Amino acid sequence: MPKVVREDVDNLNSVLTVTLEKKDYEPKYVSELDKYRKQAQMKGFRKGKTPISVIKKMYGKAVLADVINELLQEELNNHLTNEKLDILGQPIPAETQEKIDFDLKDLQDYEFKFDLGLAPKFDIKGIDADDVYEFYKVNITDDMINEDLEAGLQRTGERINPEDDIQEKDFIRLEGTELENGQPKEDGLVKEISVLVERLNDKLKADILSKKLGDRFVDNVFKLEKDTTESYVRKNLLQLEESDEREVNDEFDFEITEVSRVVPAELNQEFFDKFFGEGVVSSEAEAREKTKEHIQKHFDNQADALLFRDFQERLLEENVLEFPKEFLKRWMLVANENATAELIESEYDSFQKNLQWTLIRSKLIKEFDLDVKEEELREGFANQIMGYLGNSPYATHDLVQSMVERSMSDENSLRRMYDEMMTDKLHTVIKDKVTVNDKVIEVEAFKEIAQQARDAAESERNKVVLEEE
Repeated sequence: MPKVVREDVDNLNSVLTVTLEKKDYEPKYVSELDKYRKQAQMKGFRKGKTPISVIKKMYGKAVLADVINELLQEELNNHLTNEKLDILGQPIPAETQEKIDFDLKDLQDYEFKFDLGLAPKFDIKGIDADDVYEFYKVNITDDMINEDLEAGLQRTGERINPEDDIQEKDFIRLEGTELENGQPKEDGLVKEISVLVERLNDKLKADILSKKLGDRFVDNVFKLEKDTTESYVRKNLLQLEESDEREVNDEFDFEITEVSRVVPAELNQEFFDKFFGEGVVSSEAEAREKTKEHIQKHFDNQADALLFRDFQERLLEENVLEFPKEFLKRWMLVANENATAELIESEYDSFQKNLQWTLIRSKLIKEFDLDVKEEELREGFANQIMGYLGNSPYATHDLVQSMVERSMSDENSLRRMYDEMMTDKLHTVIKDKVTVNDKVIEVEAFKEIAQQARDAAESERNKVVLEEE
């Protein structure tokens, strides 16, 4: 049997020495060569009758390397499993390992050395009643309730197509014809474009508000809307593919071919039933209270995400961990074929922070004995799918269940849902263990804090973080 010896360099680094004697690998090596011989069909020999010396000369080194590598991996995995070693990354050839050139004429005993990076041992700090956090509670004002109700009245209103006037909230459909020297351009573009009047540039908007269905005007297609770009116009208004590099003139002749307007619903029982659900609300006062609850829940969900971010940051600060830094850099270079030493050096701090949180998170999950069961995953997928489908008449039970089954069979989707649900459970547990005080905050201040958090998260995502494979 192969022999495995572990030598601890320090509390974060170890060296494994695996000794493979000739008797350990030779039978498998001979067996594999014989398989090649039976399959070989070489010129001058019948199938399966090629001399073993020829097979060995052609394939011997590659076969021996495969046999030894397979045996090595098996021994490493068995040792790590049996010894219950908590390692970082994977074992990598030691820097002191000499290159081995297999001599097929003189099979020998071989010794292989591997460096291991060990996970630091630690006890979690920062999760008890003495740890105080703030939960941002947005102050819901009458203006916010009014705005949300008005949006609901707009969404449930009646859509009409007026012919005699145009208003700022209207959508208009235009047929635009590309011009050249004031005339339709030969082989030029003719496109239907839909725009919201209030998004038009100020000068054009003032002109459009004096027009009606069927009227025409000439304008610069790339400046129809405010705060836009040429690439946006080409893609979204003119519907040109990125590969379409044709030159498009600025000047278009436009005809207003449709005006679409939503007349807001009235604040009555019909609206209450349609917007809140039948029988849920029966008065304006109840509608305002229900709207306030809806807005509060929306901001509470965002505040919960900010609170979990604060949990993370505090736990990272209070649980500073030591890592086998040089080992990890070497392992990252080995595990990522496109990486360079310079890239790893520049990204190492982000990588180590992510690794630190991964270890803290794993320890918390283990300490609190958290798990996500299969039925919870199914329910999570079902809720997610119902959120996508909304009130669609096609959202039947059978359709939802079939989509759940497809999601459950997709490894990536399953892992994402598991991680999301585990994060929710972890958040709930931490929230119960620490002290969380509400802090009332105005909506603009809250939005600024939330935006800063999003910007910071986006900055982290844009970094090239080298994850464990």
